[in-house]
Order: sequence, then structure tokens, then C-alpha cells
Amino acid sequence: MSQNKTVAEQHAIIGNTSSTVSKFKRTTHEGAQWFYNSVNLGLFIHYGISAVHGDLDISWGMMDEPVRRAKGNGILTPREYWALAEKFNPDKYNPEEWLSAAKDAGFTYAVLTTKHHDGFSLWPSDASDFSTKNYMNGRDLVGEYVAACRKLGLKVGLYYSPPDWRVNQKYMSFMPGSHSEKYPERPYKDIDHKPIDALPEMPEEHYNKYVEYVNAQVRELLTRYGQIDLLWFDGSMKDLTNVITIEEIRALQPQIVVNDRMWGWGIGDYCSQYECRLPQEDPAMPWETCHIWHVGGGWSYVRNADKYRELEITLNQYETCKKWGGNLLLNIAPAADGSVPEAYYKAVKEFGKAIKGK
Repeated sequence: MSQNKTVAEQHAIIGNTSSTVSKFKRTTHEGAQWFYNSVNLGLFIHYGISAVHGDLDISWGMMDEPVRRAKGNGILTPREYWALAEKFNPDKYNPEEWLSAAKDAGFTYAVLTTKHHDGFSLWPSDASDFSTKNYMNGRDLVGEYVAACRKLGLKVGLYYSPPDWRVNQKYMSFMPGSHSEKYPERPYKDIDHKPIDALPEMPEEHYNKYVEYVNAQVRELLTRYGQIDLLWFDGSMKDLTNVITIEEIRALQPQIVVNDRMWGWGIGDYCSQYECRLPQEDPAMPWETCHIWHVGGGWSYVRNADKYRELEITLNQYETCKKWGGNLLLNIAPAADGSVPEAYYKAVKEFGKAIKGK
């Protein structure tokens, strides 16, 4: 399965189906204009409990995907996946180390996965029973990351996934494409990957509580850590009724930049749809492309993925961004203990040296 095809199918599952910024309106706040000036380099950090296993992509590793299974990729049942939280112990988590290397290379911002689709929150959330508050004695990995960004002068970006497969586990299938037109033979599967005859419809009461939970978490992220420069949404809600609005977000963080995946409805300040690909022509709007920098696995950590892509590939991405006024967001994946391989430090140093003066 090609990378672009995989991205498209994953986006369909989480409801991120906007191919253009249909409701794009660039913020005019003076504190947000850094994002639109020349080429900005961002460090994307996919981190979470999936790293404990060592052979799982974040969240997607709990999906019983036949192609991935045939390839021998790591797959756990959701029940097994969520149990990884018990063993999550990032005793070598020191974001200042890897952010400092990025800063030295010319990076201007970073984006950390505060909560992915798996539902585990990297901060002690009062709105959730599945966060560092419950499993790590309240350690705040988001707070440590934000402090490191501030110390180094990097703009603070927070990734947040509204889809939450743990909260909504009873109302979804953990086999992608179940009973779809494309895969009619695929059954619905539960959190143990056992076939089930049908999915119950989500009750309105559950959905309303889910919306309250998501809103509460977004507000926590925007009120606990001082100035947040960028909010990177990834996935949709069923509708926009009662969800926190971009106006409310701006009231909490007037200078913030928001990507166009807010609720999956194409609302935001810039186009973030160029995932693992480059545009074929000038997008003629503010845009960002995100790429997996390391080789092997998906967005998150897998064992032996200690090689980074050839410098020429990254330079080509950079030059395309420079030519058409885009930003480049390169992903790294810390191990379960929070450490990053030496290959990253070598790659970021070489890249920084290569772009100096360009």
C-alpha cells in the first residue's frame, strides 16, 4: 500500500476529508504572522504509549488491518494496546535535548502529539481517566515540552486529536473499512478483534458527553501553559453543534495559528493537507507539508528505526517549500523512555548545515 493511499484511508476513518481550506481565513493577529514569513521549519513529535511495544504505529497499531497484518507489521487488540499505559515510563524524556538540536539547525517551531486517536493524554487531564494523571503520578509531559520550547525560543505547537477510540470504543469497528462498498467482506470488530454483527448507534447522551470532554481538554491545553502559538487538529466531530469554536479558541489565545483540520471541516488559518507529499503546483495559499523523517514504521517509534532519510530528500522538500512559500514539518519519534536515536542528531545537524545560506 502506497504512503499516499494509506494516508487517504486513514483520513477517511478519522473524518479528515477536506482537500482544500474551504473556510480558510488567515488570522491577521500580529503575533501569528511568524507562520507566514519565509520558510518555517517545524519539528513534529509523535509520542505516546504505543512506543512501549516497539513495533506499533501510534493508534493505528490497534486496527486489525489485513494488509498490515500480512506484512507482519505490529498489531495489538485495542484492549492490549491501552494496557501499554501501565508500562509507560519515560524516564529519559528530555525535550530540551532534541529541541535544542532542531533550534541550532534553524527550526522555528515544534508540534507535540498531546493526545492521539488512542485517547491517552500526555498531560494530567481533569477531563479524562486515561492520562498521565492516572498512570504517571501526574507528570506533565506537555508542560515539560512547552517549557523547553520557551527556553529555546521555539514557537509552541500542540497536536490534538478530537477522535478518541477509547471513549467511543462501543460505537466503532477496529477493522478499517468494515462492511464498506470497498471492503464488503470485512466484518465489524470489537476491542478484542472479535467479529460482531452490528455496531450500535451512538446515543445522543454519549455524544454530548464526548463533546464536553473534547471541549474541556482543548480548554485545558489553551489555559494551562501560557501562550500557545499553534494548534494542530487531526480529525472530525460528527457535527459542529456545541463544539468549541475557532472564535472561542482565539478568545483564549488571540495570537494562535490553527491548521485547517479543525473538526475535519476545513476551518483554519492554513492548509495542512499535504501529508507525506509535496504539492505539484503552487498552492497559492499558506500551507504546510508534514513528513516522516525517520525510516521504518509509521509516525511513531518502532525498534531499529534508527535511520533517517537521505539528506537530498529533505533538501528537496525544503526547496519546494521555499519556492512556493510553505512550511516544512519533519517528524521524529522518541522511544518509550523518551530518548531519541543518535541518527536524529546527525540528520538534523547535516540538514541545518546544508540549508544555511539558502
